[in-house]
Order: sequence, then structure tokens, then C-alpha cells
Amino acid sequence: MAKELAVLRGGGELGTGIGHALAALGLRVLVVERPLPGALRLRVAFAAAAVEGAITVAGVTAVRCRGAEDVIRAWGRHEVALWTAPAAPPFVPDVLVDARMRSLSAPMTRLDEAPLVIGVGPGFVCGRDAHYVLESNRGPSLGRVLSQGSAETHTGVPGEVAGHREDRLLRAPCAGVFARIRELGDFVEPGDTVGTVAGRAVVARLAGMLRGLKLSGVEVGAGHKVGDVDPRRDRALLGLMTDKALAVGRGAVDALRLAGLVPAEHPKEDRAACT
Repeated sequence: MAKELAVLRGGGELGTGIGHALAALGLRVLVVERPLPGALRLRVAFAAAAVEGAITVAGVTAVRCRGAEDVIRAWGRHEVALWTAPAAPPFVPDVLVDARMRSLSAPMTRLDEAPLVIGVGPGFVCGRDAHYVLESNRGPSLGRVLSQGSAETHTGVPGEVAGHREDRLLRAPCAGVFARIRELGDFVEPGDTVGTVAGRAVVARLAGMLRGLKLSGVEVGAGHKVGDVDPRRDRALLGLMTDKALAVGRGAVDALRLAGLVPAEHPKEDRAACT
């Protein structure tokens, strides 16, 4: 139990990529998440343990913990611990990573909360909010470790899949509480209703498979992304971490290397299981 402790705020797709990479290095990993997480791709998100009790992503298992003893037992089994209690976890981190996408979340992470603080995406300023910031926009800089300034402004432009971008996304027609009608892995056609927000239909614009979908009960804003459709219709993709999550995870490892917390040479992540 003398290994460094990494606390992650946010167990969505990017937080899972980071948590997976840090767990592979042998760090103790504790993910702080809401009891009802807002992640979309829950088959590859440690956040899913909040509602399912446990989930395994690419060989690493995360388990929901009710208290400090549960956390310690999880670490003893080399698992990622997931904390959903309202009170802050009673552990002092060596590394604190905010992967909630700061512009969407509060309270804000502070530079003095850990010896090494890493922010993911826009909204963080190096030296003010975090020691390092990880670039989260797709492109040549994805996963890059910044020691000055801040990450690029979020573009809102989704990645291209089989020639489709914006039409892949499912967006809330208004502000309110999302309710599922369909489930992850379901095949849909244009015009199919996959869920509702405040009673208004969320409709697929593309034929494909539901690869991402928020849980029922999650509050969303008008126009916010509540899911995505993958035109490839391949259910094997549901359990594969994306290239974006893996790139940001590698960036977190690089930040630890720059901070001197891991050797310059570290085990290479498995880059085959991505899409």
C-alpha cells in the first residue's frame, strides 16, 4: 500500500482511459463519480460501477466502494476503487486528475489539492489550476502534456466515423431529465425514438447501433449530447476503448514522467484495443 495514490474526478470515457493507464503502472487509483453518472459510453467507463457495482474495461476492474475499508480491499485486489459518497474520500492523493471537463463541472479543482494536479481539456490554466493540462481535442495535439497556458477550446465537432459526424449524435431537444427508450447496442433507423427529455422525443438521424446513451434520470441541457449512433453496427465496438481515451491516458502517464513520479521508461499501453 506504499504505492502512489491517484484520485480521478470523473469516470467517463476519458477518465477511464487515464485510470486504466495509471492502474497499469501500478498506482492505486480512486475514481470519484456521481451516484448517477452522466457518461455516454458506459461499457467502457469505470463510472458504470456506480450503478452496476463493478465493471471491467480492457482487463481492469473498477468496483463501487461504500467506505474506506472497501477502497483498501479493492486496492488489495489490484482493482480501481469507485467512490460515490457525498463526502470526500478520506485519502490524501499524490496525484489528482480532473477529467470531468472543467467547463461543465463544479466545484473547481485547486492547484494545492495534491503534489501533482492534472487538468483534462479546456478551462484549466497551467500554474493557476493545475501543474499540467492534457489536450483533449482530436487532432495532432490530442493527449499532449501542456506545462504552460491551457488546452484548446472545445470545438464541439465529433470525430468522423464511416463518413458521418454531426448526424451521429443524439441531442436533447430541450432542458430536462433524460429517459431511455432504447438500450446500448440496439440497432436503430432514421426517425426511431431512442429516448425522451421532458417528454419530448430524442430521434436518431442515422441508421446504426447505439454506442453511447445516457442513463435514465440524468439531467441535461438543451442541445446537449445524450448519445451517439455508430453506423458500423458492430456490437464488438461497445467494449473497446477509443483512440481518444487511450491517447489521453498516455498523456497522463507522460505527465507523471515529467513530474518524476514514474521512470522515463514505462510499460507501453496496449494500443491494439482501440477504435
